[in-house]
Amino acid sequence: MRIKIIAIILILSSLLFSIELIDAEKLIHLDRTKLENYEQIELATNRNKDGEEKNDSWKGIKLTDILNEYSISNYDKLCFISSDNYLVRVSKEDILNNSAILALVRNGKMLEDENIRLVIPAIRDMFWIQDISTIKTETITDTPFPHTIYFAEPILQKTQIRDELPPFVKVTGYTFTEIMAQAFPFLKDEVLVVGKDGVKHSLDYDKYLKNAILIKNNKSFNLKSPDMPAGMWIKNLAYIQIFDVAVIFQNHFSSLTDVKKILNWKIFPSEVTLHFNENVEKLNSSEKFNSGNWSKAEWLKW
Repeated sequence: MRIKIIAIILILSSLLFSIELIDAEKLIHLDRTKLENYEQIELATNRNKDGEEKNDSWKGIKLTDILNEYSISNYDKLCFISSDNYLVRVSKEDILNNSAILALVRNGKMLEDENIRLVIPAIRDMFWIQDISTIKTETITDTPFPHTIYFAEPILQKTQIRDELPPFVKVTGYTFTEIMAQAFPFLKDEVLVVGKDGVKHSLDYDKYLKNAILIKNNKSFNLKSPDMPAGMWIKNLAYIQIFDVAVIFQNHFSSLTDVKKILNWKIFPSEVTLHFNENVEKLNSSEKFNSGNWSKAEWLKW
């Protein structure tokens, strides 16, 4: 009897499982049966996880086969979202030029529905999302060039650091909102957050960042949020932007040229207006932060 009950539960679970594929006005449900009906390919991966070599063999469906069946081609990126709101974006180039699969089998063992995952050997495994609930197409809307940039350090200096930042314990820092509200007139819509290592996320403020905190880590700050899976937290937060206003953590860059490189700016005016202590000074945009009045700067404008 118990075996029958377990079998029924597994069947019901399988029937409930479905990945939503969203393309413009098109909504497609991909259930397990549908996925298993696609032709599958095998591939091998080699990764180094915490100093340990991990060799895996995978079997799954090429993403391009799914996209081709539904005539999905007008996109720049695919956004993958898990049931716990973990989010990754993969470029069209990486989808088309690499063996991107939805893996159903790992090392000869069939994966449970929640373990079906994206595998792309050519890119870092932080993008190999599992427990996928949604795949949606996105077109690139270029982030506007930030004509106004605030420096985080003066804002932090005039804000009382907190010893309690629930739900996190034994940490010190600030709430994301109290710091960013001093630079951005409105905290809403998409927020670009960038780490010192170049990891970038464009995140909806209300969904991911409203309850976020900046945790002090030596001379840096780590961005964490109870509304974000831990894998999306940003170490050594370096840059935040909403529309054409940005905040940079000056200690992570030697000059604005470094910022330009990590953000891939196509615009870079030669001269910038620096604001500090009610004073204004025009400087060369490429000057090093350790020269002149850069260390006193509160904000700048191009």
